[in-house]
Amino acid sequence: MNDVSIKLVTENILEFYEEIFSLVMSVYIGTEGKYPAMEWLSPDEKPKIDSPDFESDFRAKYGDFLKWRLSREIDEIFLAHVSGKLIGCVGLNYNLKGKEIPWIPSEFMSDNYGFIELLVVHPSYQGKGIGKELFLKALERLRELKKEGCVVTFPNLEAVSFYESLGGVKIKEYDGYLLYCFKR
Repeated sequence: MNDVSIKLVTENILEFYEEIFSLVMSVYIGTEGKYPAMEWLSPDEKPKIDSPDFESDFRAKYGDFLKWRLSREIDEIFLAHVSGKLIGCVGLNYNLKGKEIPWIPSEFMSDNYGFIELLVVHPSYQGKGIGKELFLKALERLRELKKEGCVVTFPNLEAVSFYESLGGVKIKEYDGYLLYCFKR
């Protein structure tokens, strides 16, 4: 992992849209369409990996949502690169006042909490500790900001055991989501 560089981006996150879009698309392919879940679509509407127009379909169904996340939800993002190629990222969402984030319960939309979002690692680099390093950097950053770190996830993802292994405590189950928090 010595050749991995991780930097914190605190402004103009949308400038990295194309790189992040490509990374997320590679994760969607690598998880065979499980992540991102695109829960607003029925299974028949989700982009089909083996389709000849997969990339344009994925862009049409996920691109605007990603732009919204990068411009209106995520306050900071850590980007992991190897030889100039984006291989991982994790977003921080902590300026919660005035935001409408449908998957975050209203009682957690306060100055006390910060959310770790959009944790993705390119399939070729998974299992090498990059996701853990990104997550721990995000958690450390939230602690610097005096926020309790939390994540929202789906119960059927491998991420659940990952969060638990890092000390996450399940706080709430609701609307098909799980909320995990990490004590300061």
